[in-house]
Amino acid sequence: MSYPKKTSRETILEAAIGLIEAHGLEQLSMRTLAAQLGVTPNALYRYFASKADLEVAMAEEAGRLLLVAMQKAVGHKAGSEAFRAVAKTYLKFARQQPALYALKMRYCKDEEDEPDSHKQLWAAMLALVEGIQGPWKAEDLAMTFWAYLHGLVELDKADLLEGRKPEAAVDVGLDVFLAGLLASQPRA
Repeated sequence: MSYPKKTSRETILEAAIGLIEAHGLEQLSMRTLAAQLGVTPNALYRYFASKADLEVAMAEEAGRLLLVAMQKAVGHKAGSEAFRAVAKTYLKFARQQPALYALKMRYCKDEEDEPDSHKQLWAAMLALVEGIQGPWKAEDLAMTFWAYLHGLVELDKADLLEGRKPEAAVDVGLDVFLAGLLASQPRA
């Protein structure tokens, strides 16, 4: 039996992302999503075996979108300008798409594998610190920078920045982070 094609994987992902951003992840169900798309819930199961599979795919898409935004922001920038571009883009993404960001962080790793988008984001963080690592390992610097960004996102989300704008906290944190990196560089 053939089925008329009323939807696609991309259409389902786009609608699901829109639904969680508008109403939160807790409101996502295959039935609600199917109703929004004007199809039966069974139509969705041809593309995603379960709601959990849909969430993983959304998390992968979130990682891809974040990576593209970071790459666009960095462009041909290097050094401190590249760090600042990544930091501000990361914060902006998390603030503008909080449910999608949270889903991305939920599915960074599973028992068996690391999603491709997470590997690519990690590679981008490593590339950012290349050439300015001083006495530290690139992996440690990249993780420290990422932890700083994620921590700032979480503080902002919990409204714990005490009235400060997150962008100002990014600037102060990066000034300190970059000053430490520059101070550790060998003098010519």
